[in-house]
Amino acid sequence: MKARFILRLFFSVVALGTLSGQGKSLTVEEAVSLSLASDFRIRGALLDAQSAKAKVEEAKLRQLPSVSLSASYTRLSDLKSTVSLGLAKMTIDSLDNVYTFAANMQYPVFAGFRLQEAVKLADAQVQGKEISAEMTKRAVAFETERAYWEAVRATYNVKMLEENLSLMTHNLDMSGKQLSEGTLMNADLLSAQMRADQAAMEKANGVTVQTRAFLALASLVSDEGSAILSKDALGLFELSTKPEDSPGAATALLSLGSPPDEASLVSAALSRRPETRGAAIALRIAEGSVRLAKSPLYPSLNVSGNYTYADPNPRVAFQSDPALFTGTWTLGVSLSYDLGGLPANLAALDAQDKGFKKSAEDKNRQNEVVALDVRNCYLAWDQVSRDIAFVSRMLDQAKESERVTKARLDAGTASETDLLSAKLARLRSEFAITNKQIDRQIATADLCRAAALTDLK
Repeated sequence: MKARFILRLFFSVVALGTLSGQGKSLTVEEAVSLSLASDFRIRGALLDAQSAKAKVEEAKLRQLPSVSLSASYTRLSDLKSTVSLGLAKMTIDSLDNVYTFAANMQYPVFAGFRLQEAVKLADAQVQGKEISAEMTKRAVAFETERAYWEAVRATYNVKMLEENLSLMTHNLDMSGKQLSEGTLMNADLLSAQMRADQAAMEKANGVTVQTRAFLALASLVSDEGSAILSKDALGLFELSTKPEDSPGAATALLSLGSPPDEASLVSAALSRRPETRGAAIALRIAEGSVRLAKSPLYPSLNVSGNYTYADPNPRVAFQSDPALFTGTWTLGVSLSYDLGGLPANLAALDAQDKGFKKSAEDKNRQNEVVALDVRNCYLAWDQVSRDIAFVSRMLDQAKESERVTKARLDAGTASETDLLSAKLARLRSEFAITNKQIDRQIATADLCRAAALTDLK
């Protein structure tokens, strides 16, 4: 009977290795790197930032003089004109073809700082888009870390359920043997059968949860999402980072001390979080909008020029030679001020000023939200760190209880059922520690996200 139990346990372990050890080795850092390189949301955010950079160049180029070239041809109807000069009369044929080539130049010497402020606003928009891309990166990085650790949790859960099923199967075999020997009632055998069936069902459910966890991870780290179409989702990766390891997030957190100082975390978050920097950029944009709204309150100064090469040239009187092209030029300066639009411009300025004040309040509110986020994440991290110490003591107790029960079984004062219960208690305590270690890994990653401690490339 013992040989049968050992054989079943061996095949359970082999089956578990088949489930989670066929794919390529993947650490949590590699998973984050892959997701940052392949996520569509990040690609879209980066393209949006590139589009904003192109608009900066557009705003700068609008400061250059505007030059336009034109050419035209007009066919006129035949017309004869008679000119009297004293007693003499002279008939002049009209020009039937009109050719015109012209170059026009416009240069806004001063437009109430419109063009300069447009460049500054476009540059601020670029910074805002880049911060938005960083925000997306940090969200994807944390999402990937959490998915990785949930896949690790699911893998350990299946391992625990495999062992639990093996123990329940062994208990069922023992109960069948005791029933045949007359030392156990049929109701006890049915109860053992029910526990074995329950263990098998829990193991099957655990495999389903594990498959979902691996699919969620694959959807984040695989390029073009092709891996999620694989029929063998559990064979995609072998998760090599263990719950007790110290990956990059833990290293970044410990750089602020052990334990990390809460005030230092809040200070780091206020200076590094994309949300706080984005709020500062939004305030700059609102300030620039106020300055832009002031532009119509200034006069506009423009320089214009024109060169016309035409046959006939409208500035040449009595031109009658059809082959004579004449070139003329003009250069002018204009100063204008929109008096009629002054009330509307003042109202627009007042609206932008109120928008600036709102942006200042939004910035203060964003700082409060970020500080609260850091404090909540710190409390969660501190709580799970303390929980690990408590659960570790529970494991020591479970191991000691198993040792004492085995000694009592050898002495004949305990049954194999008692030893089985002690093993189950020890198994659950080990899994409880693993669960808490994974919770701490997730809490560490979340705290690093809240304080923006991790440098993303």
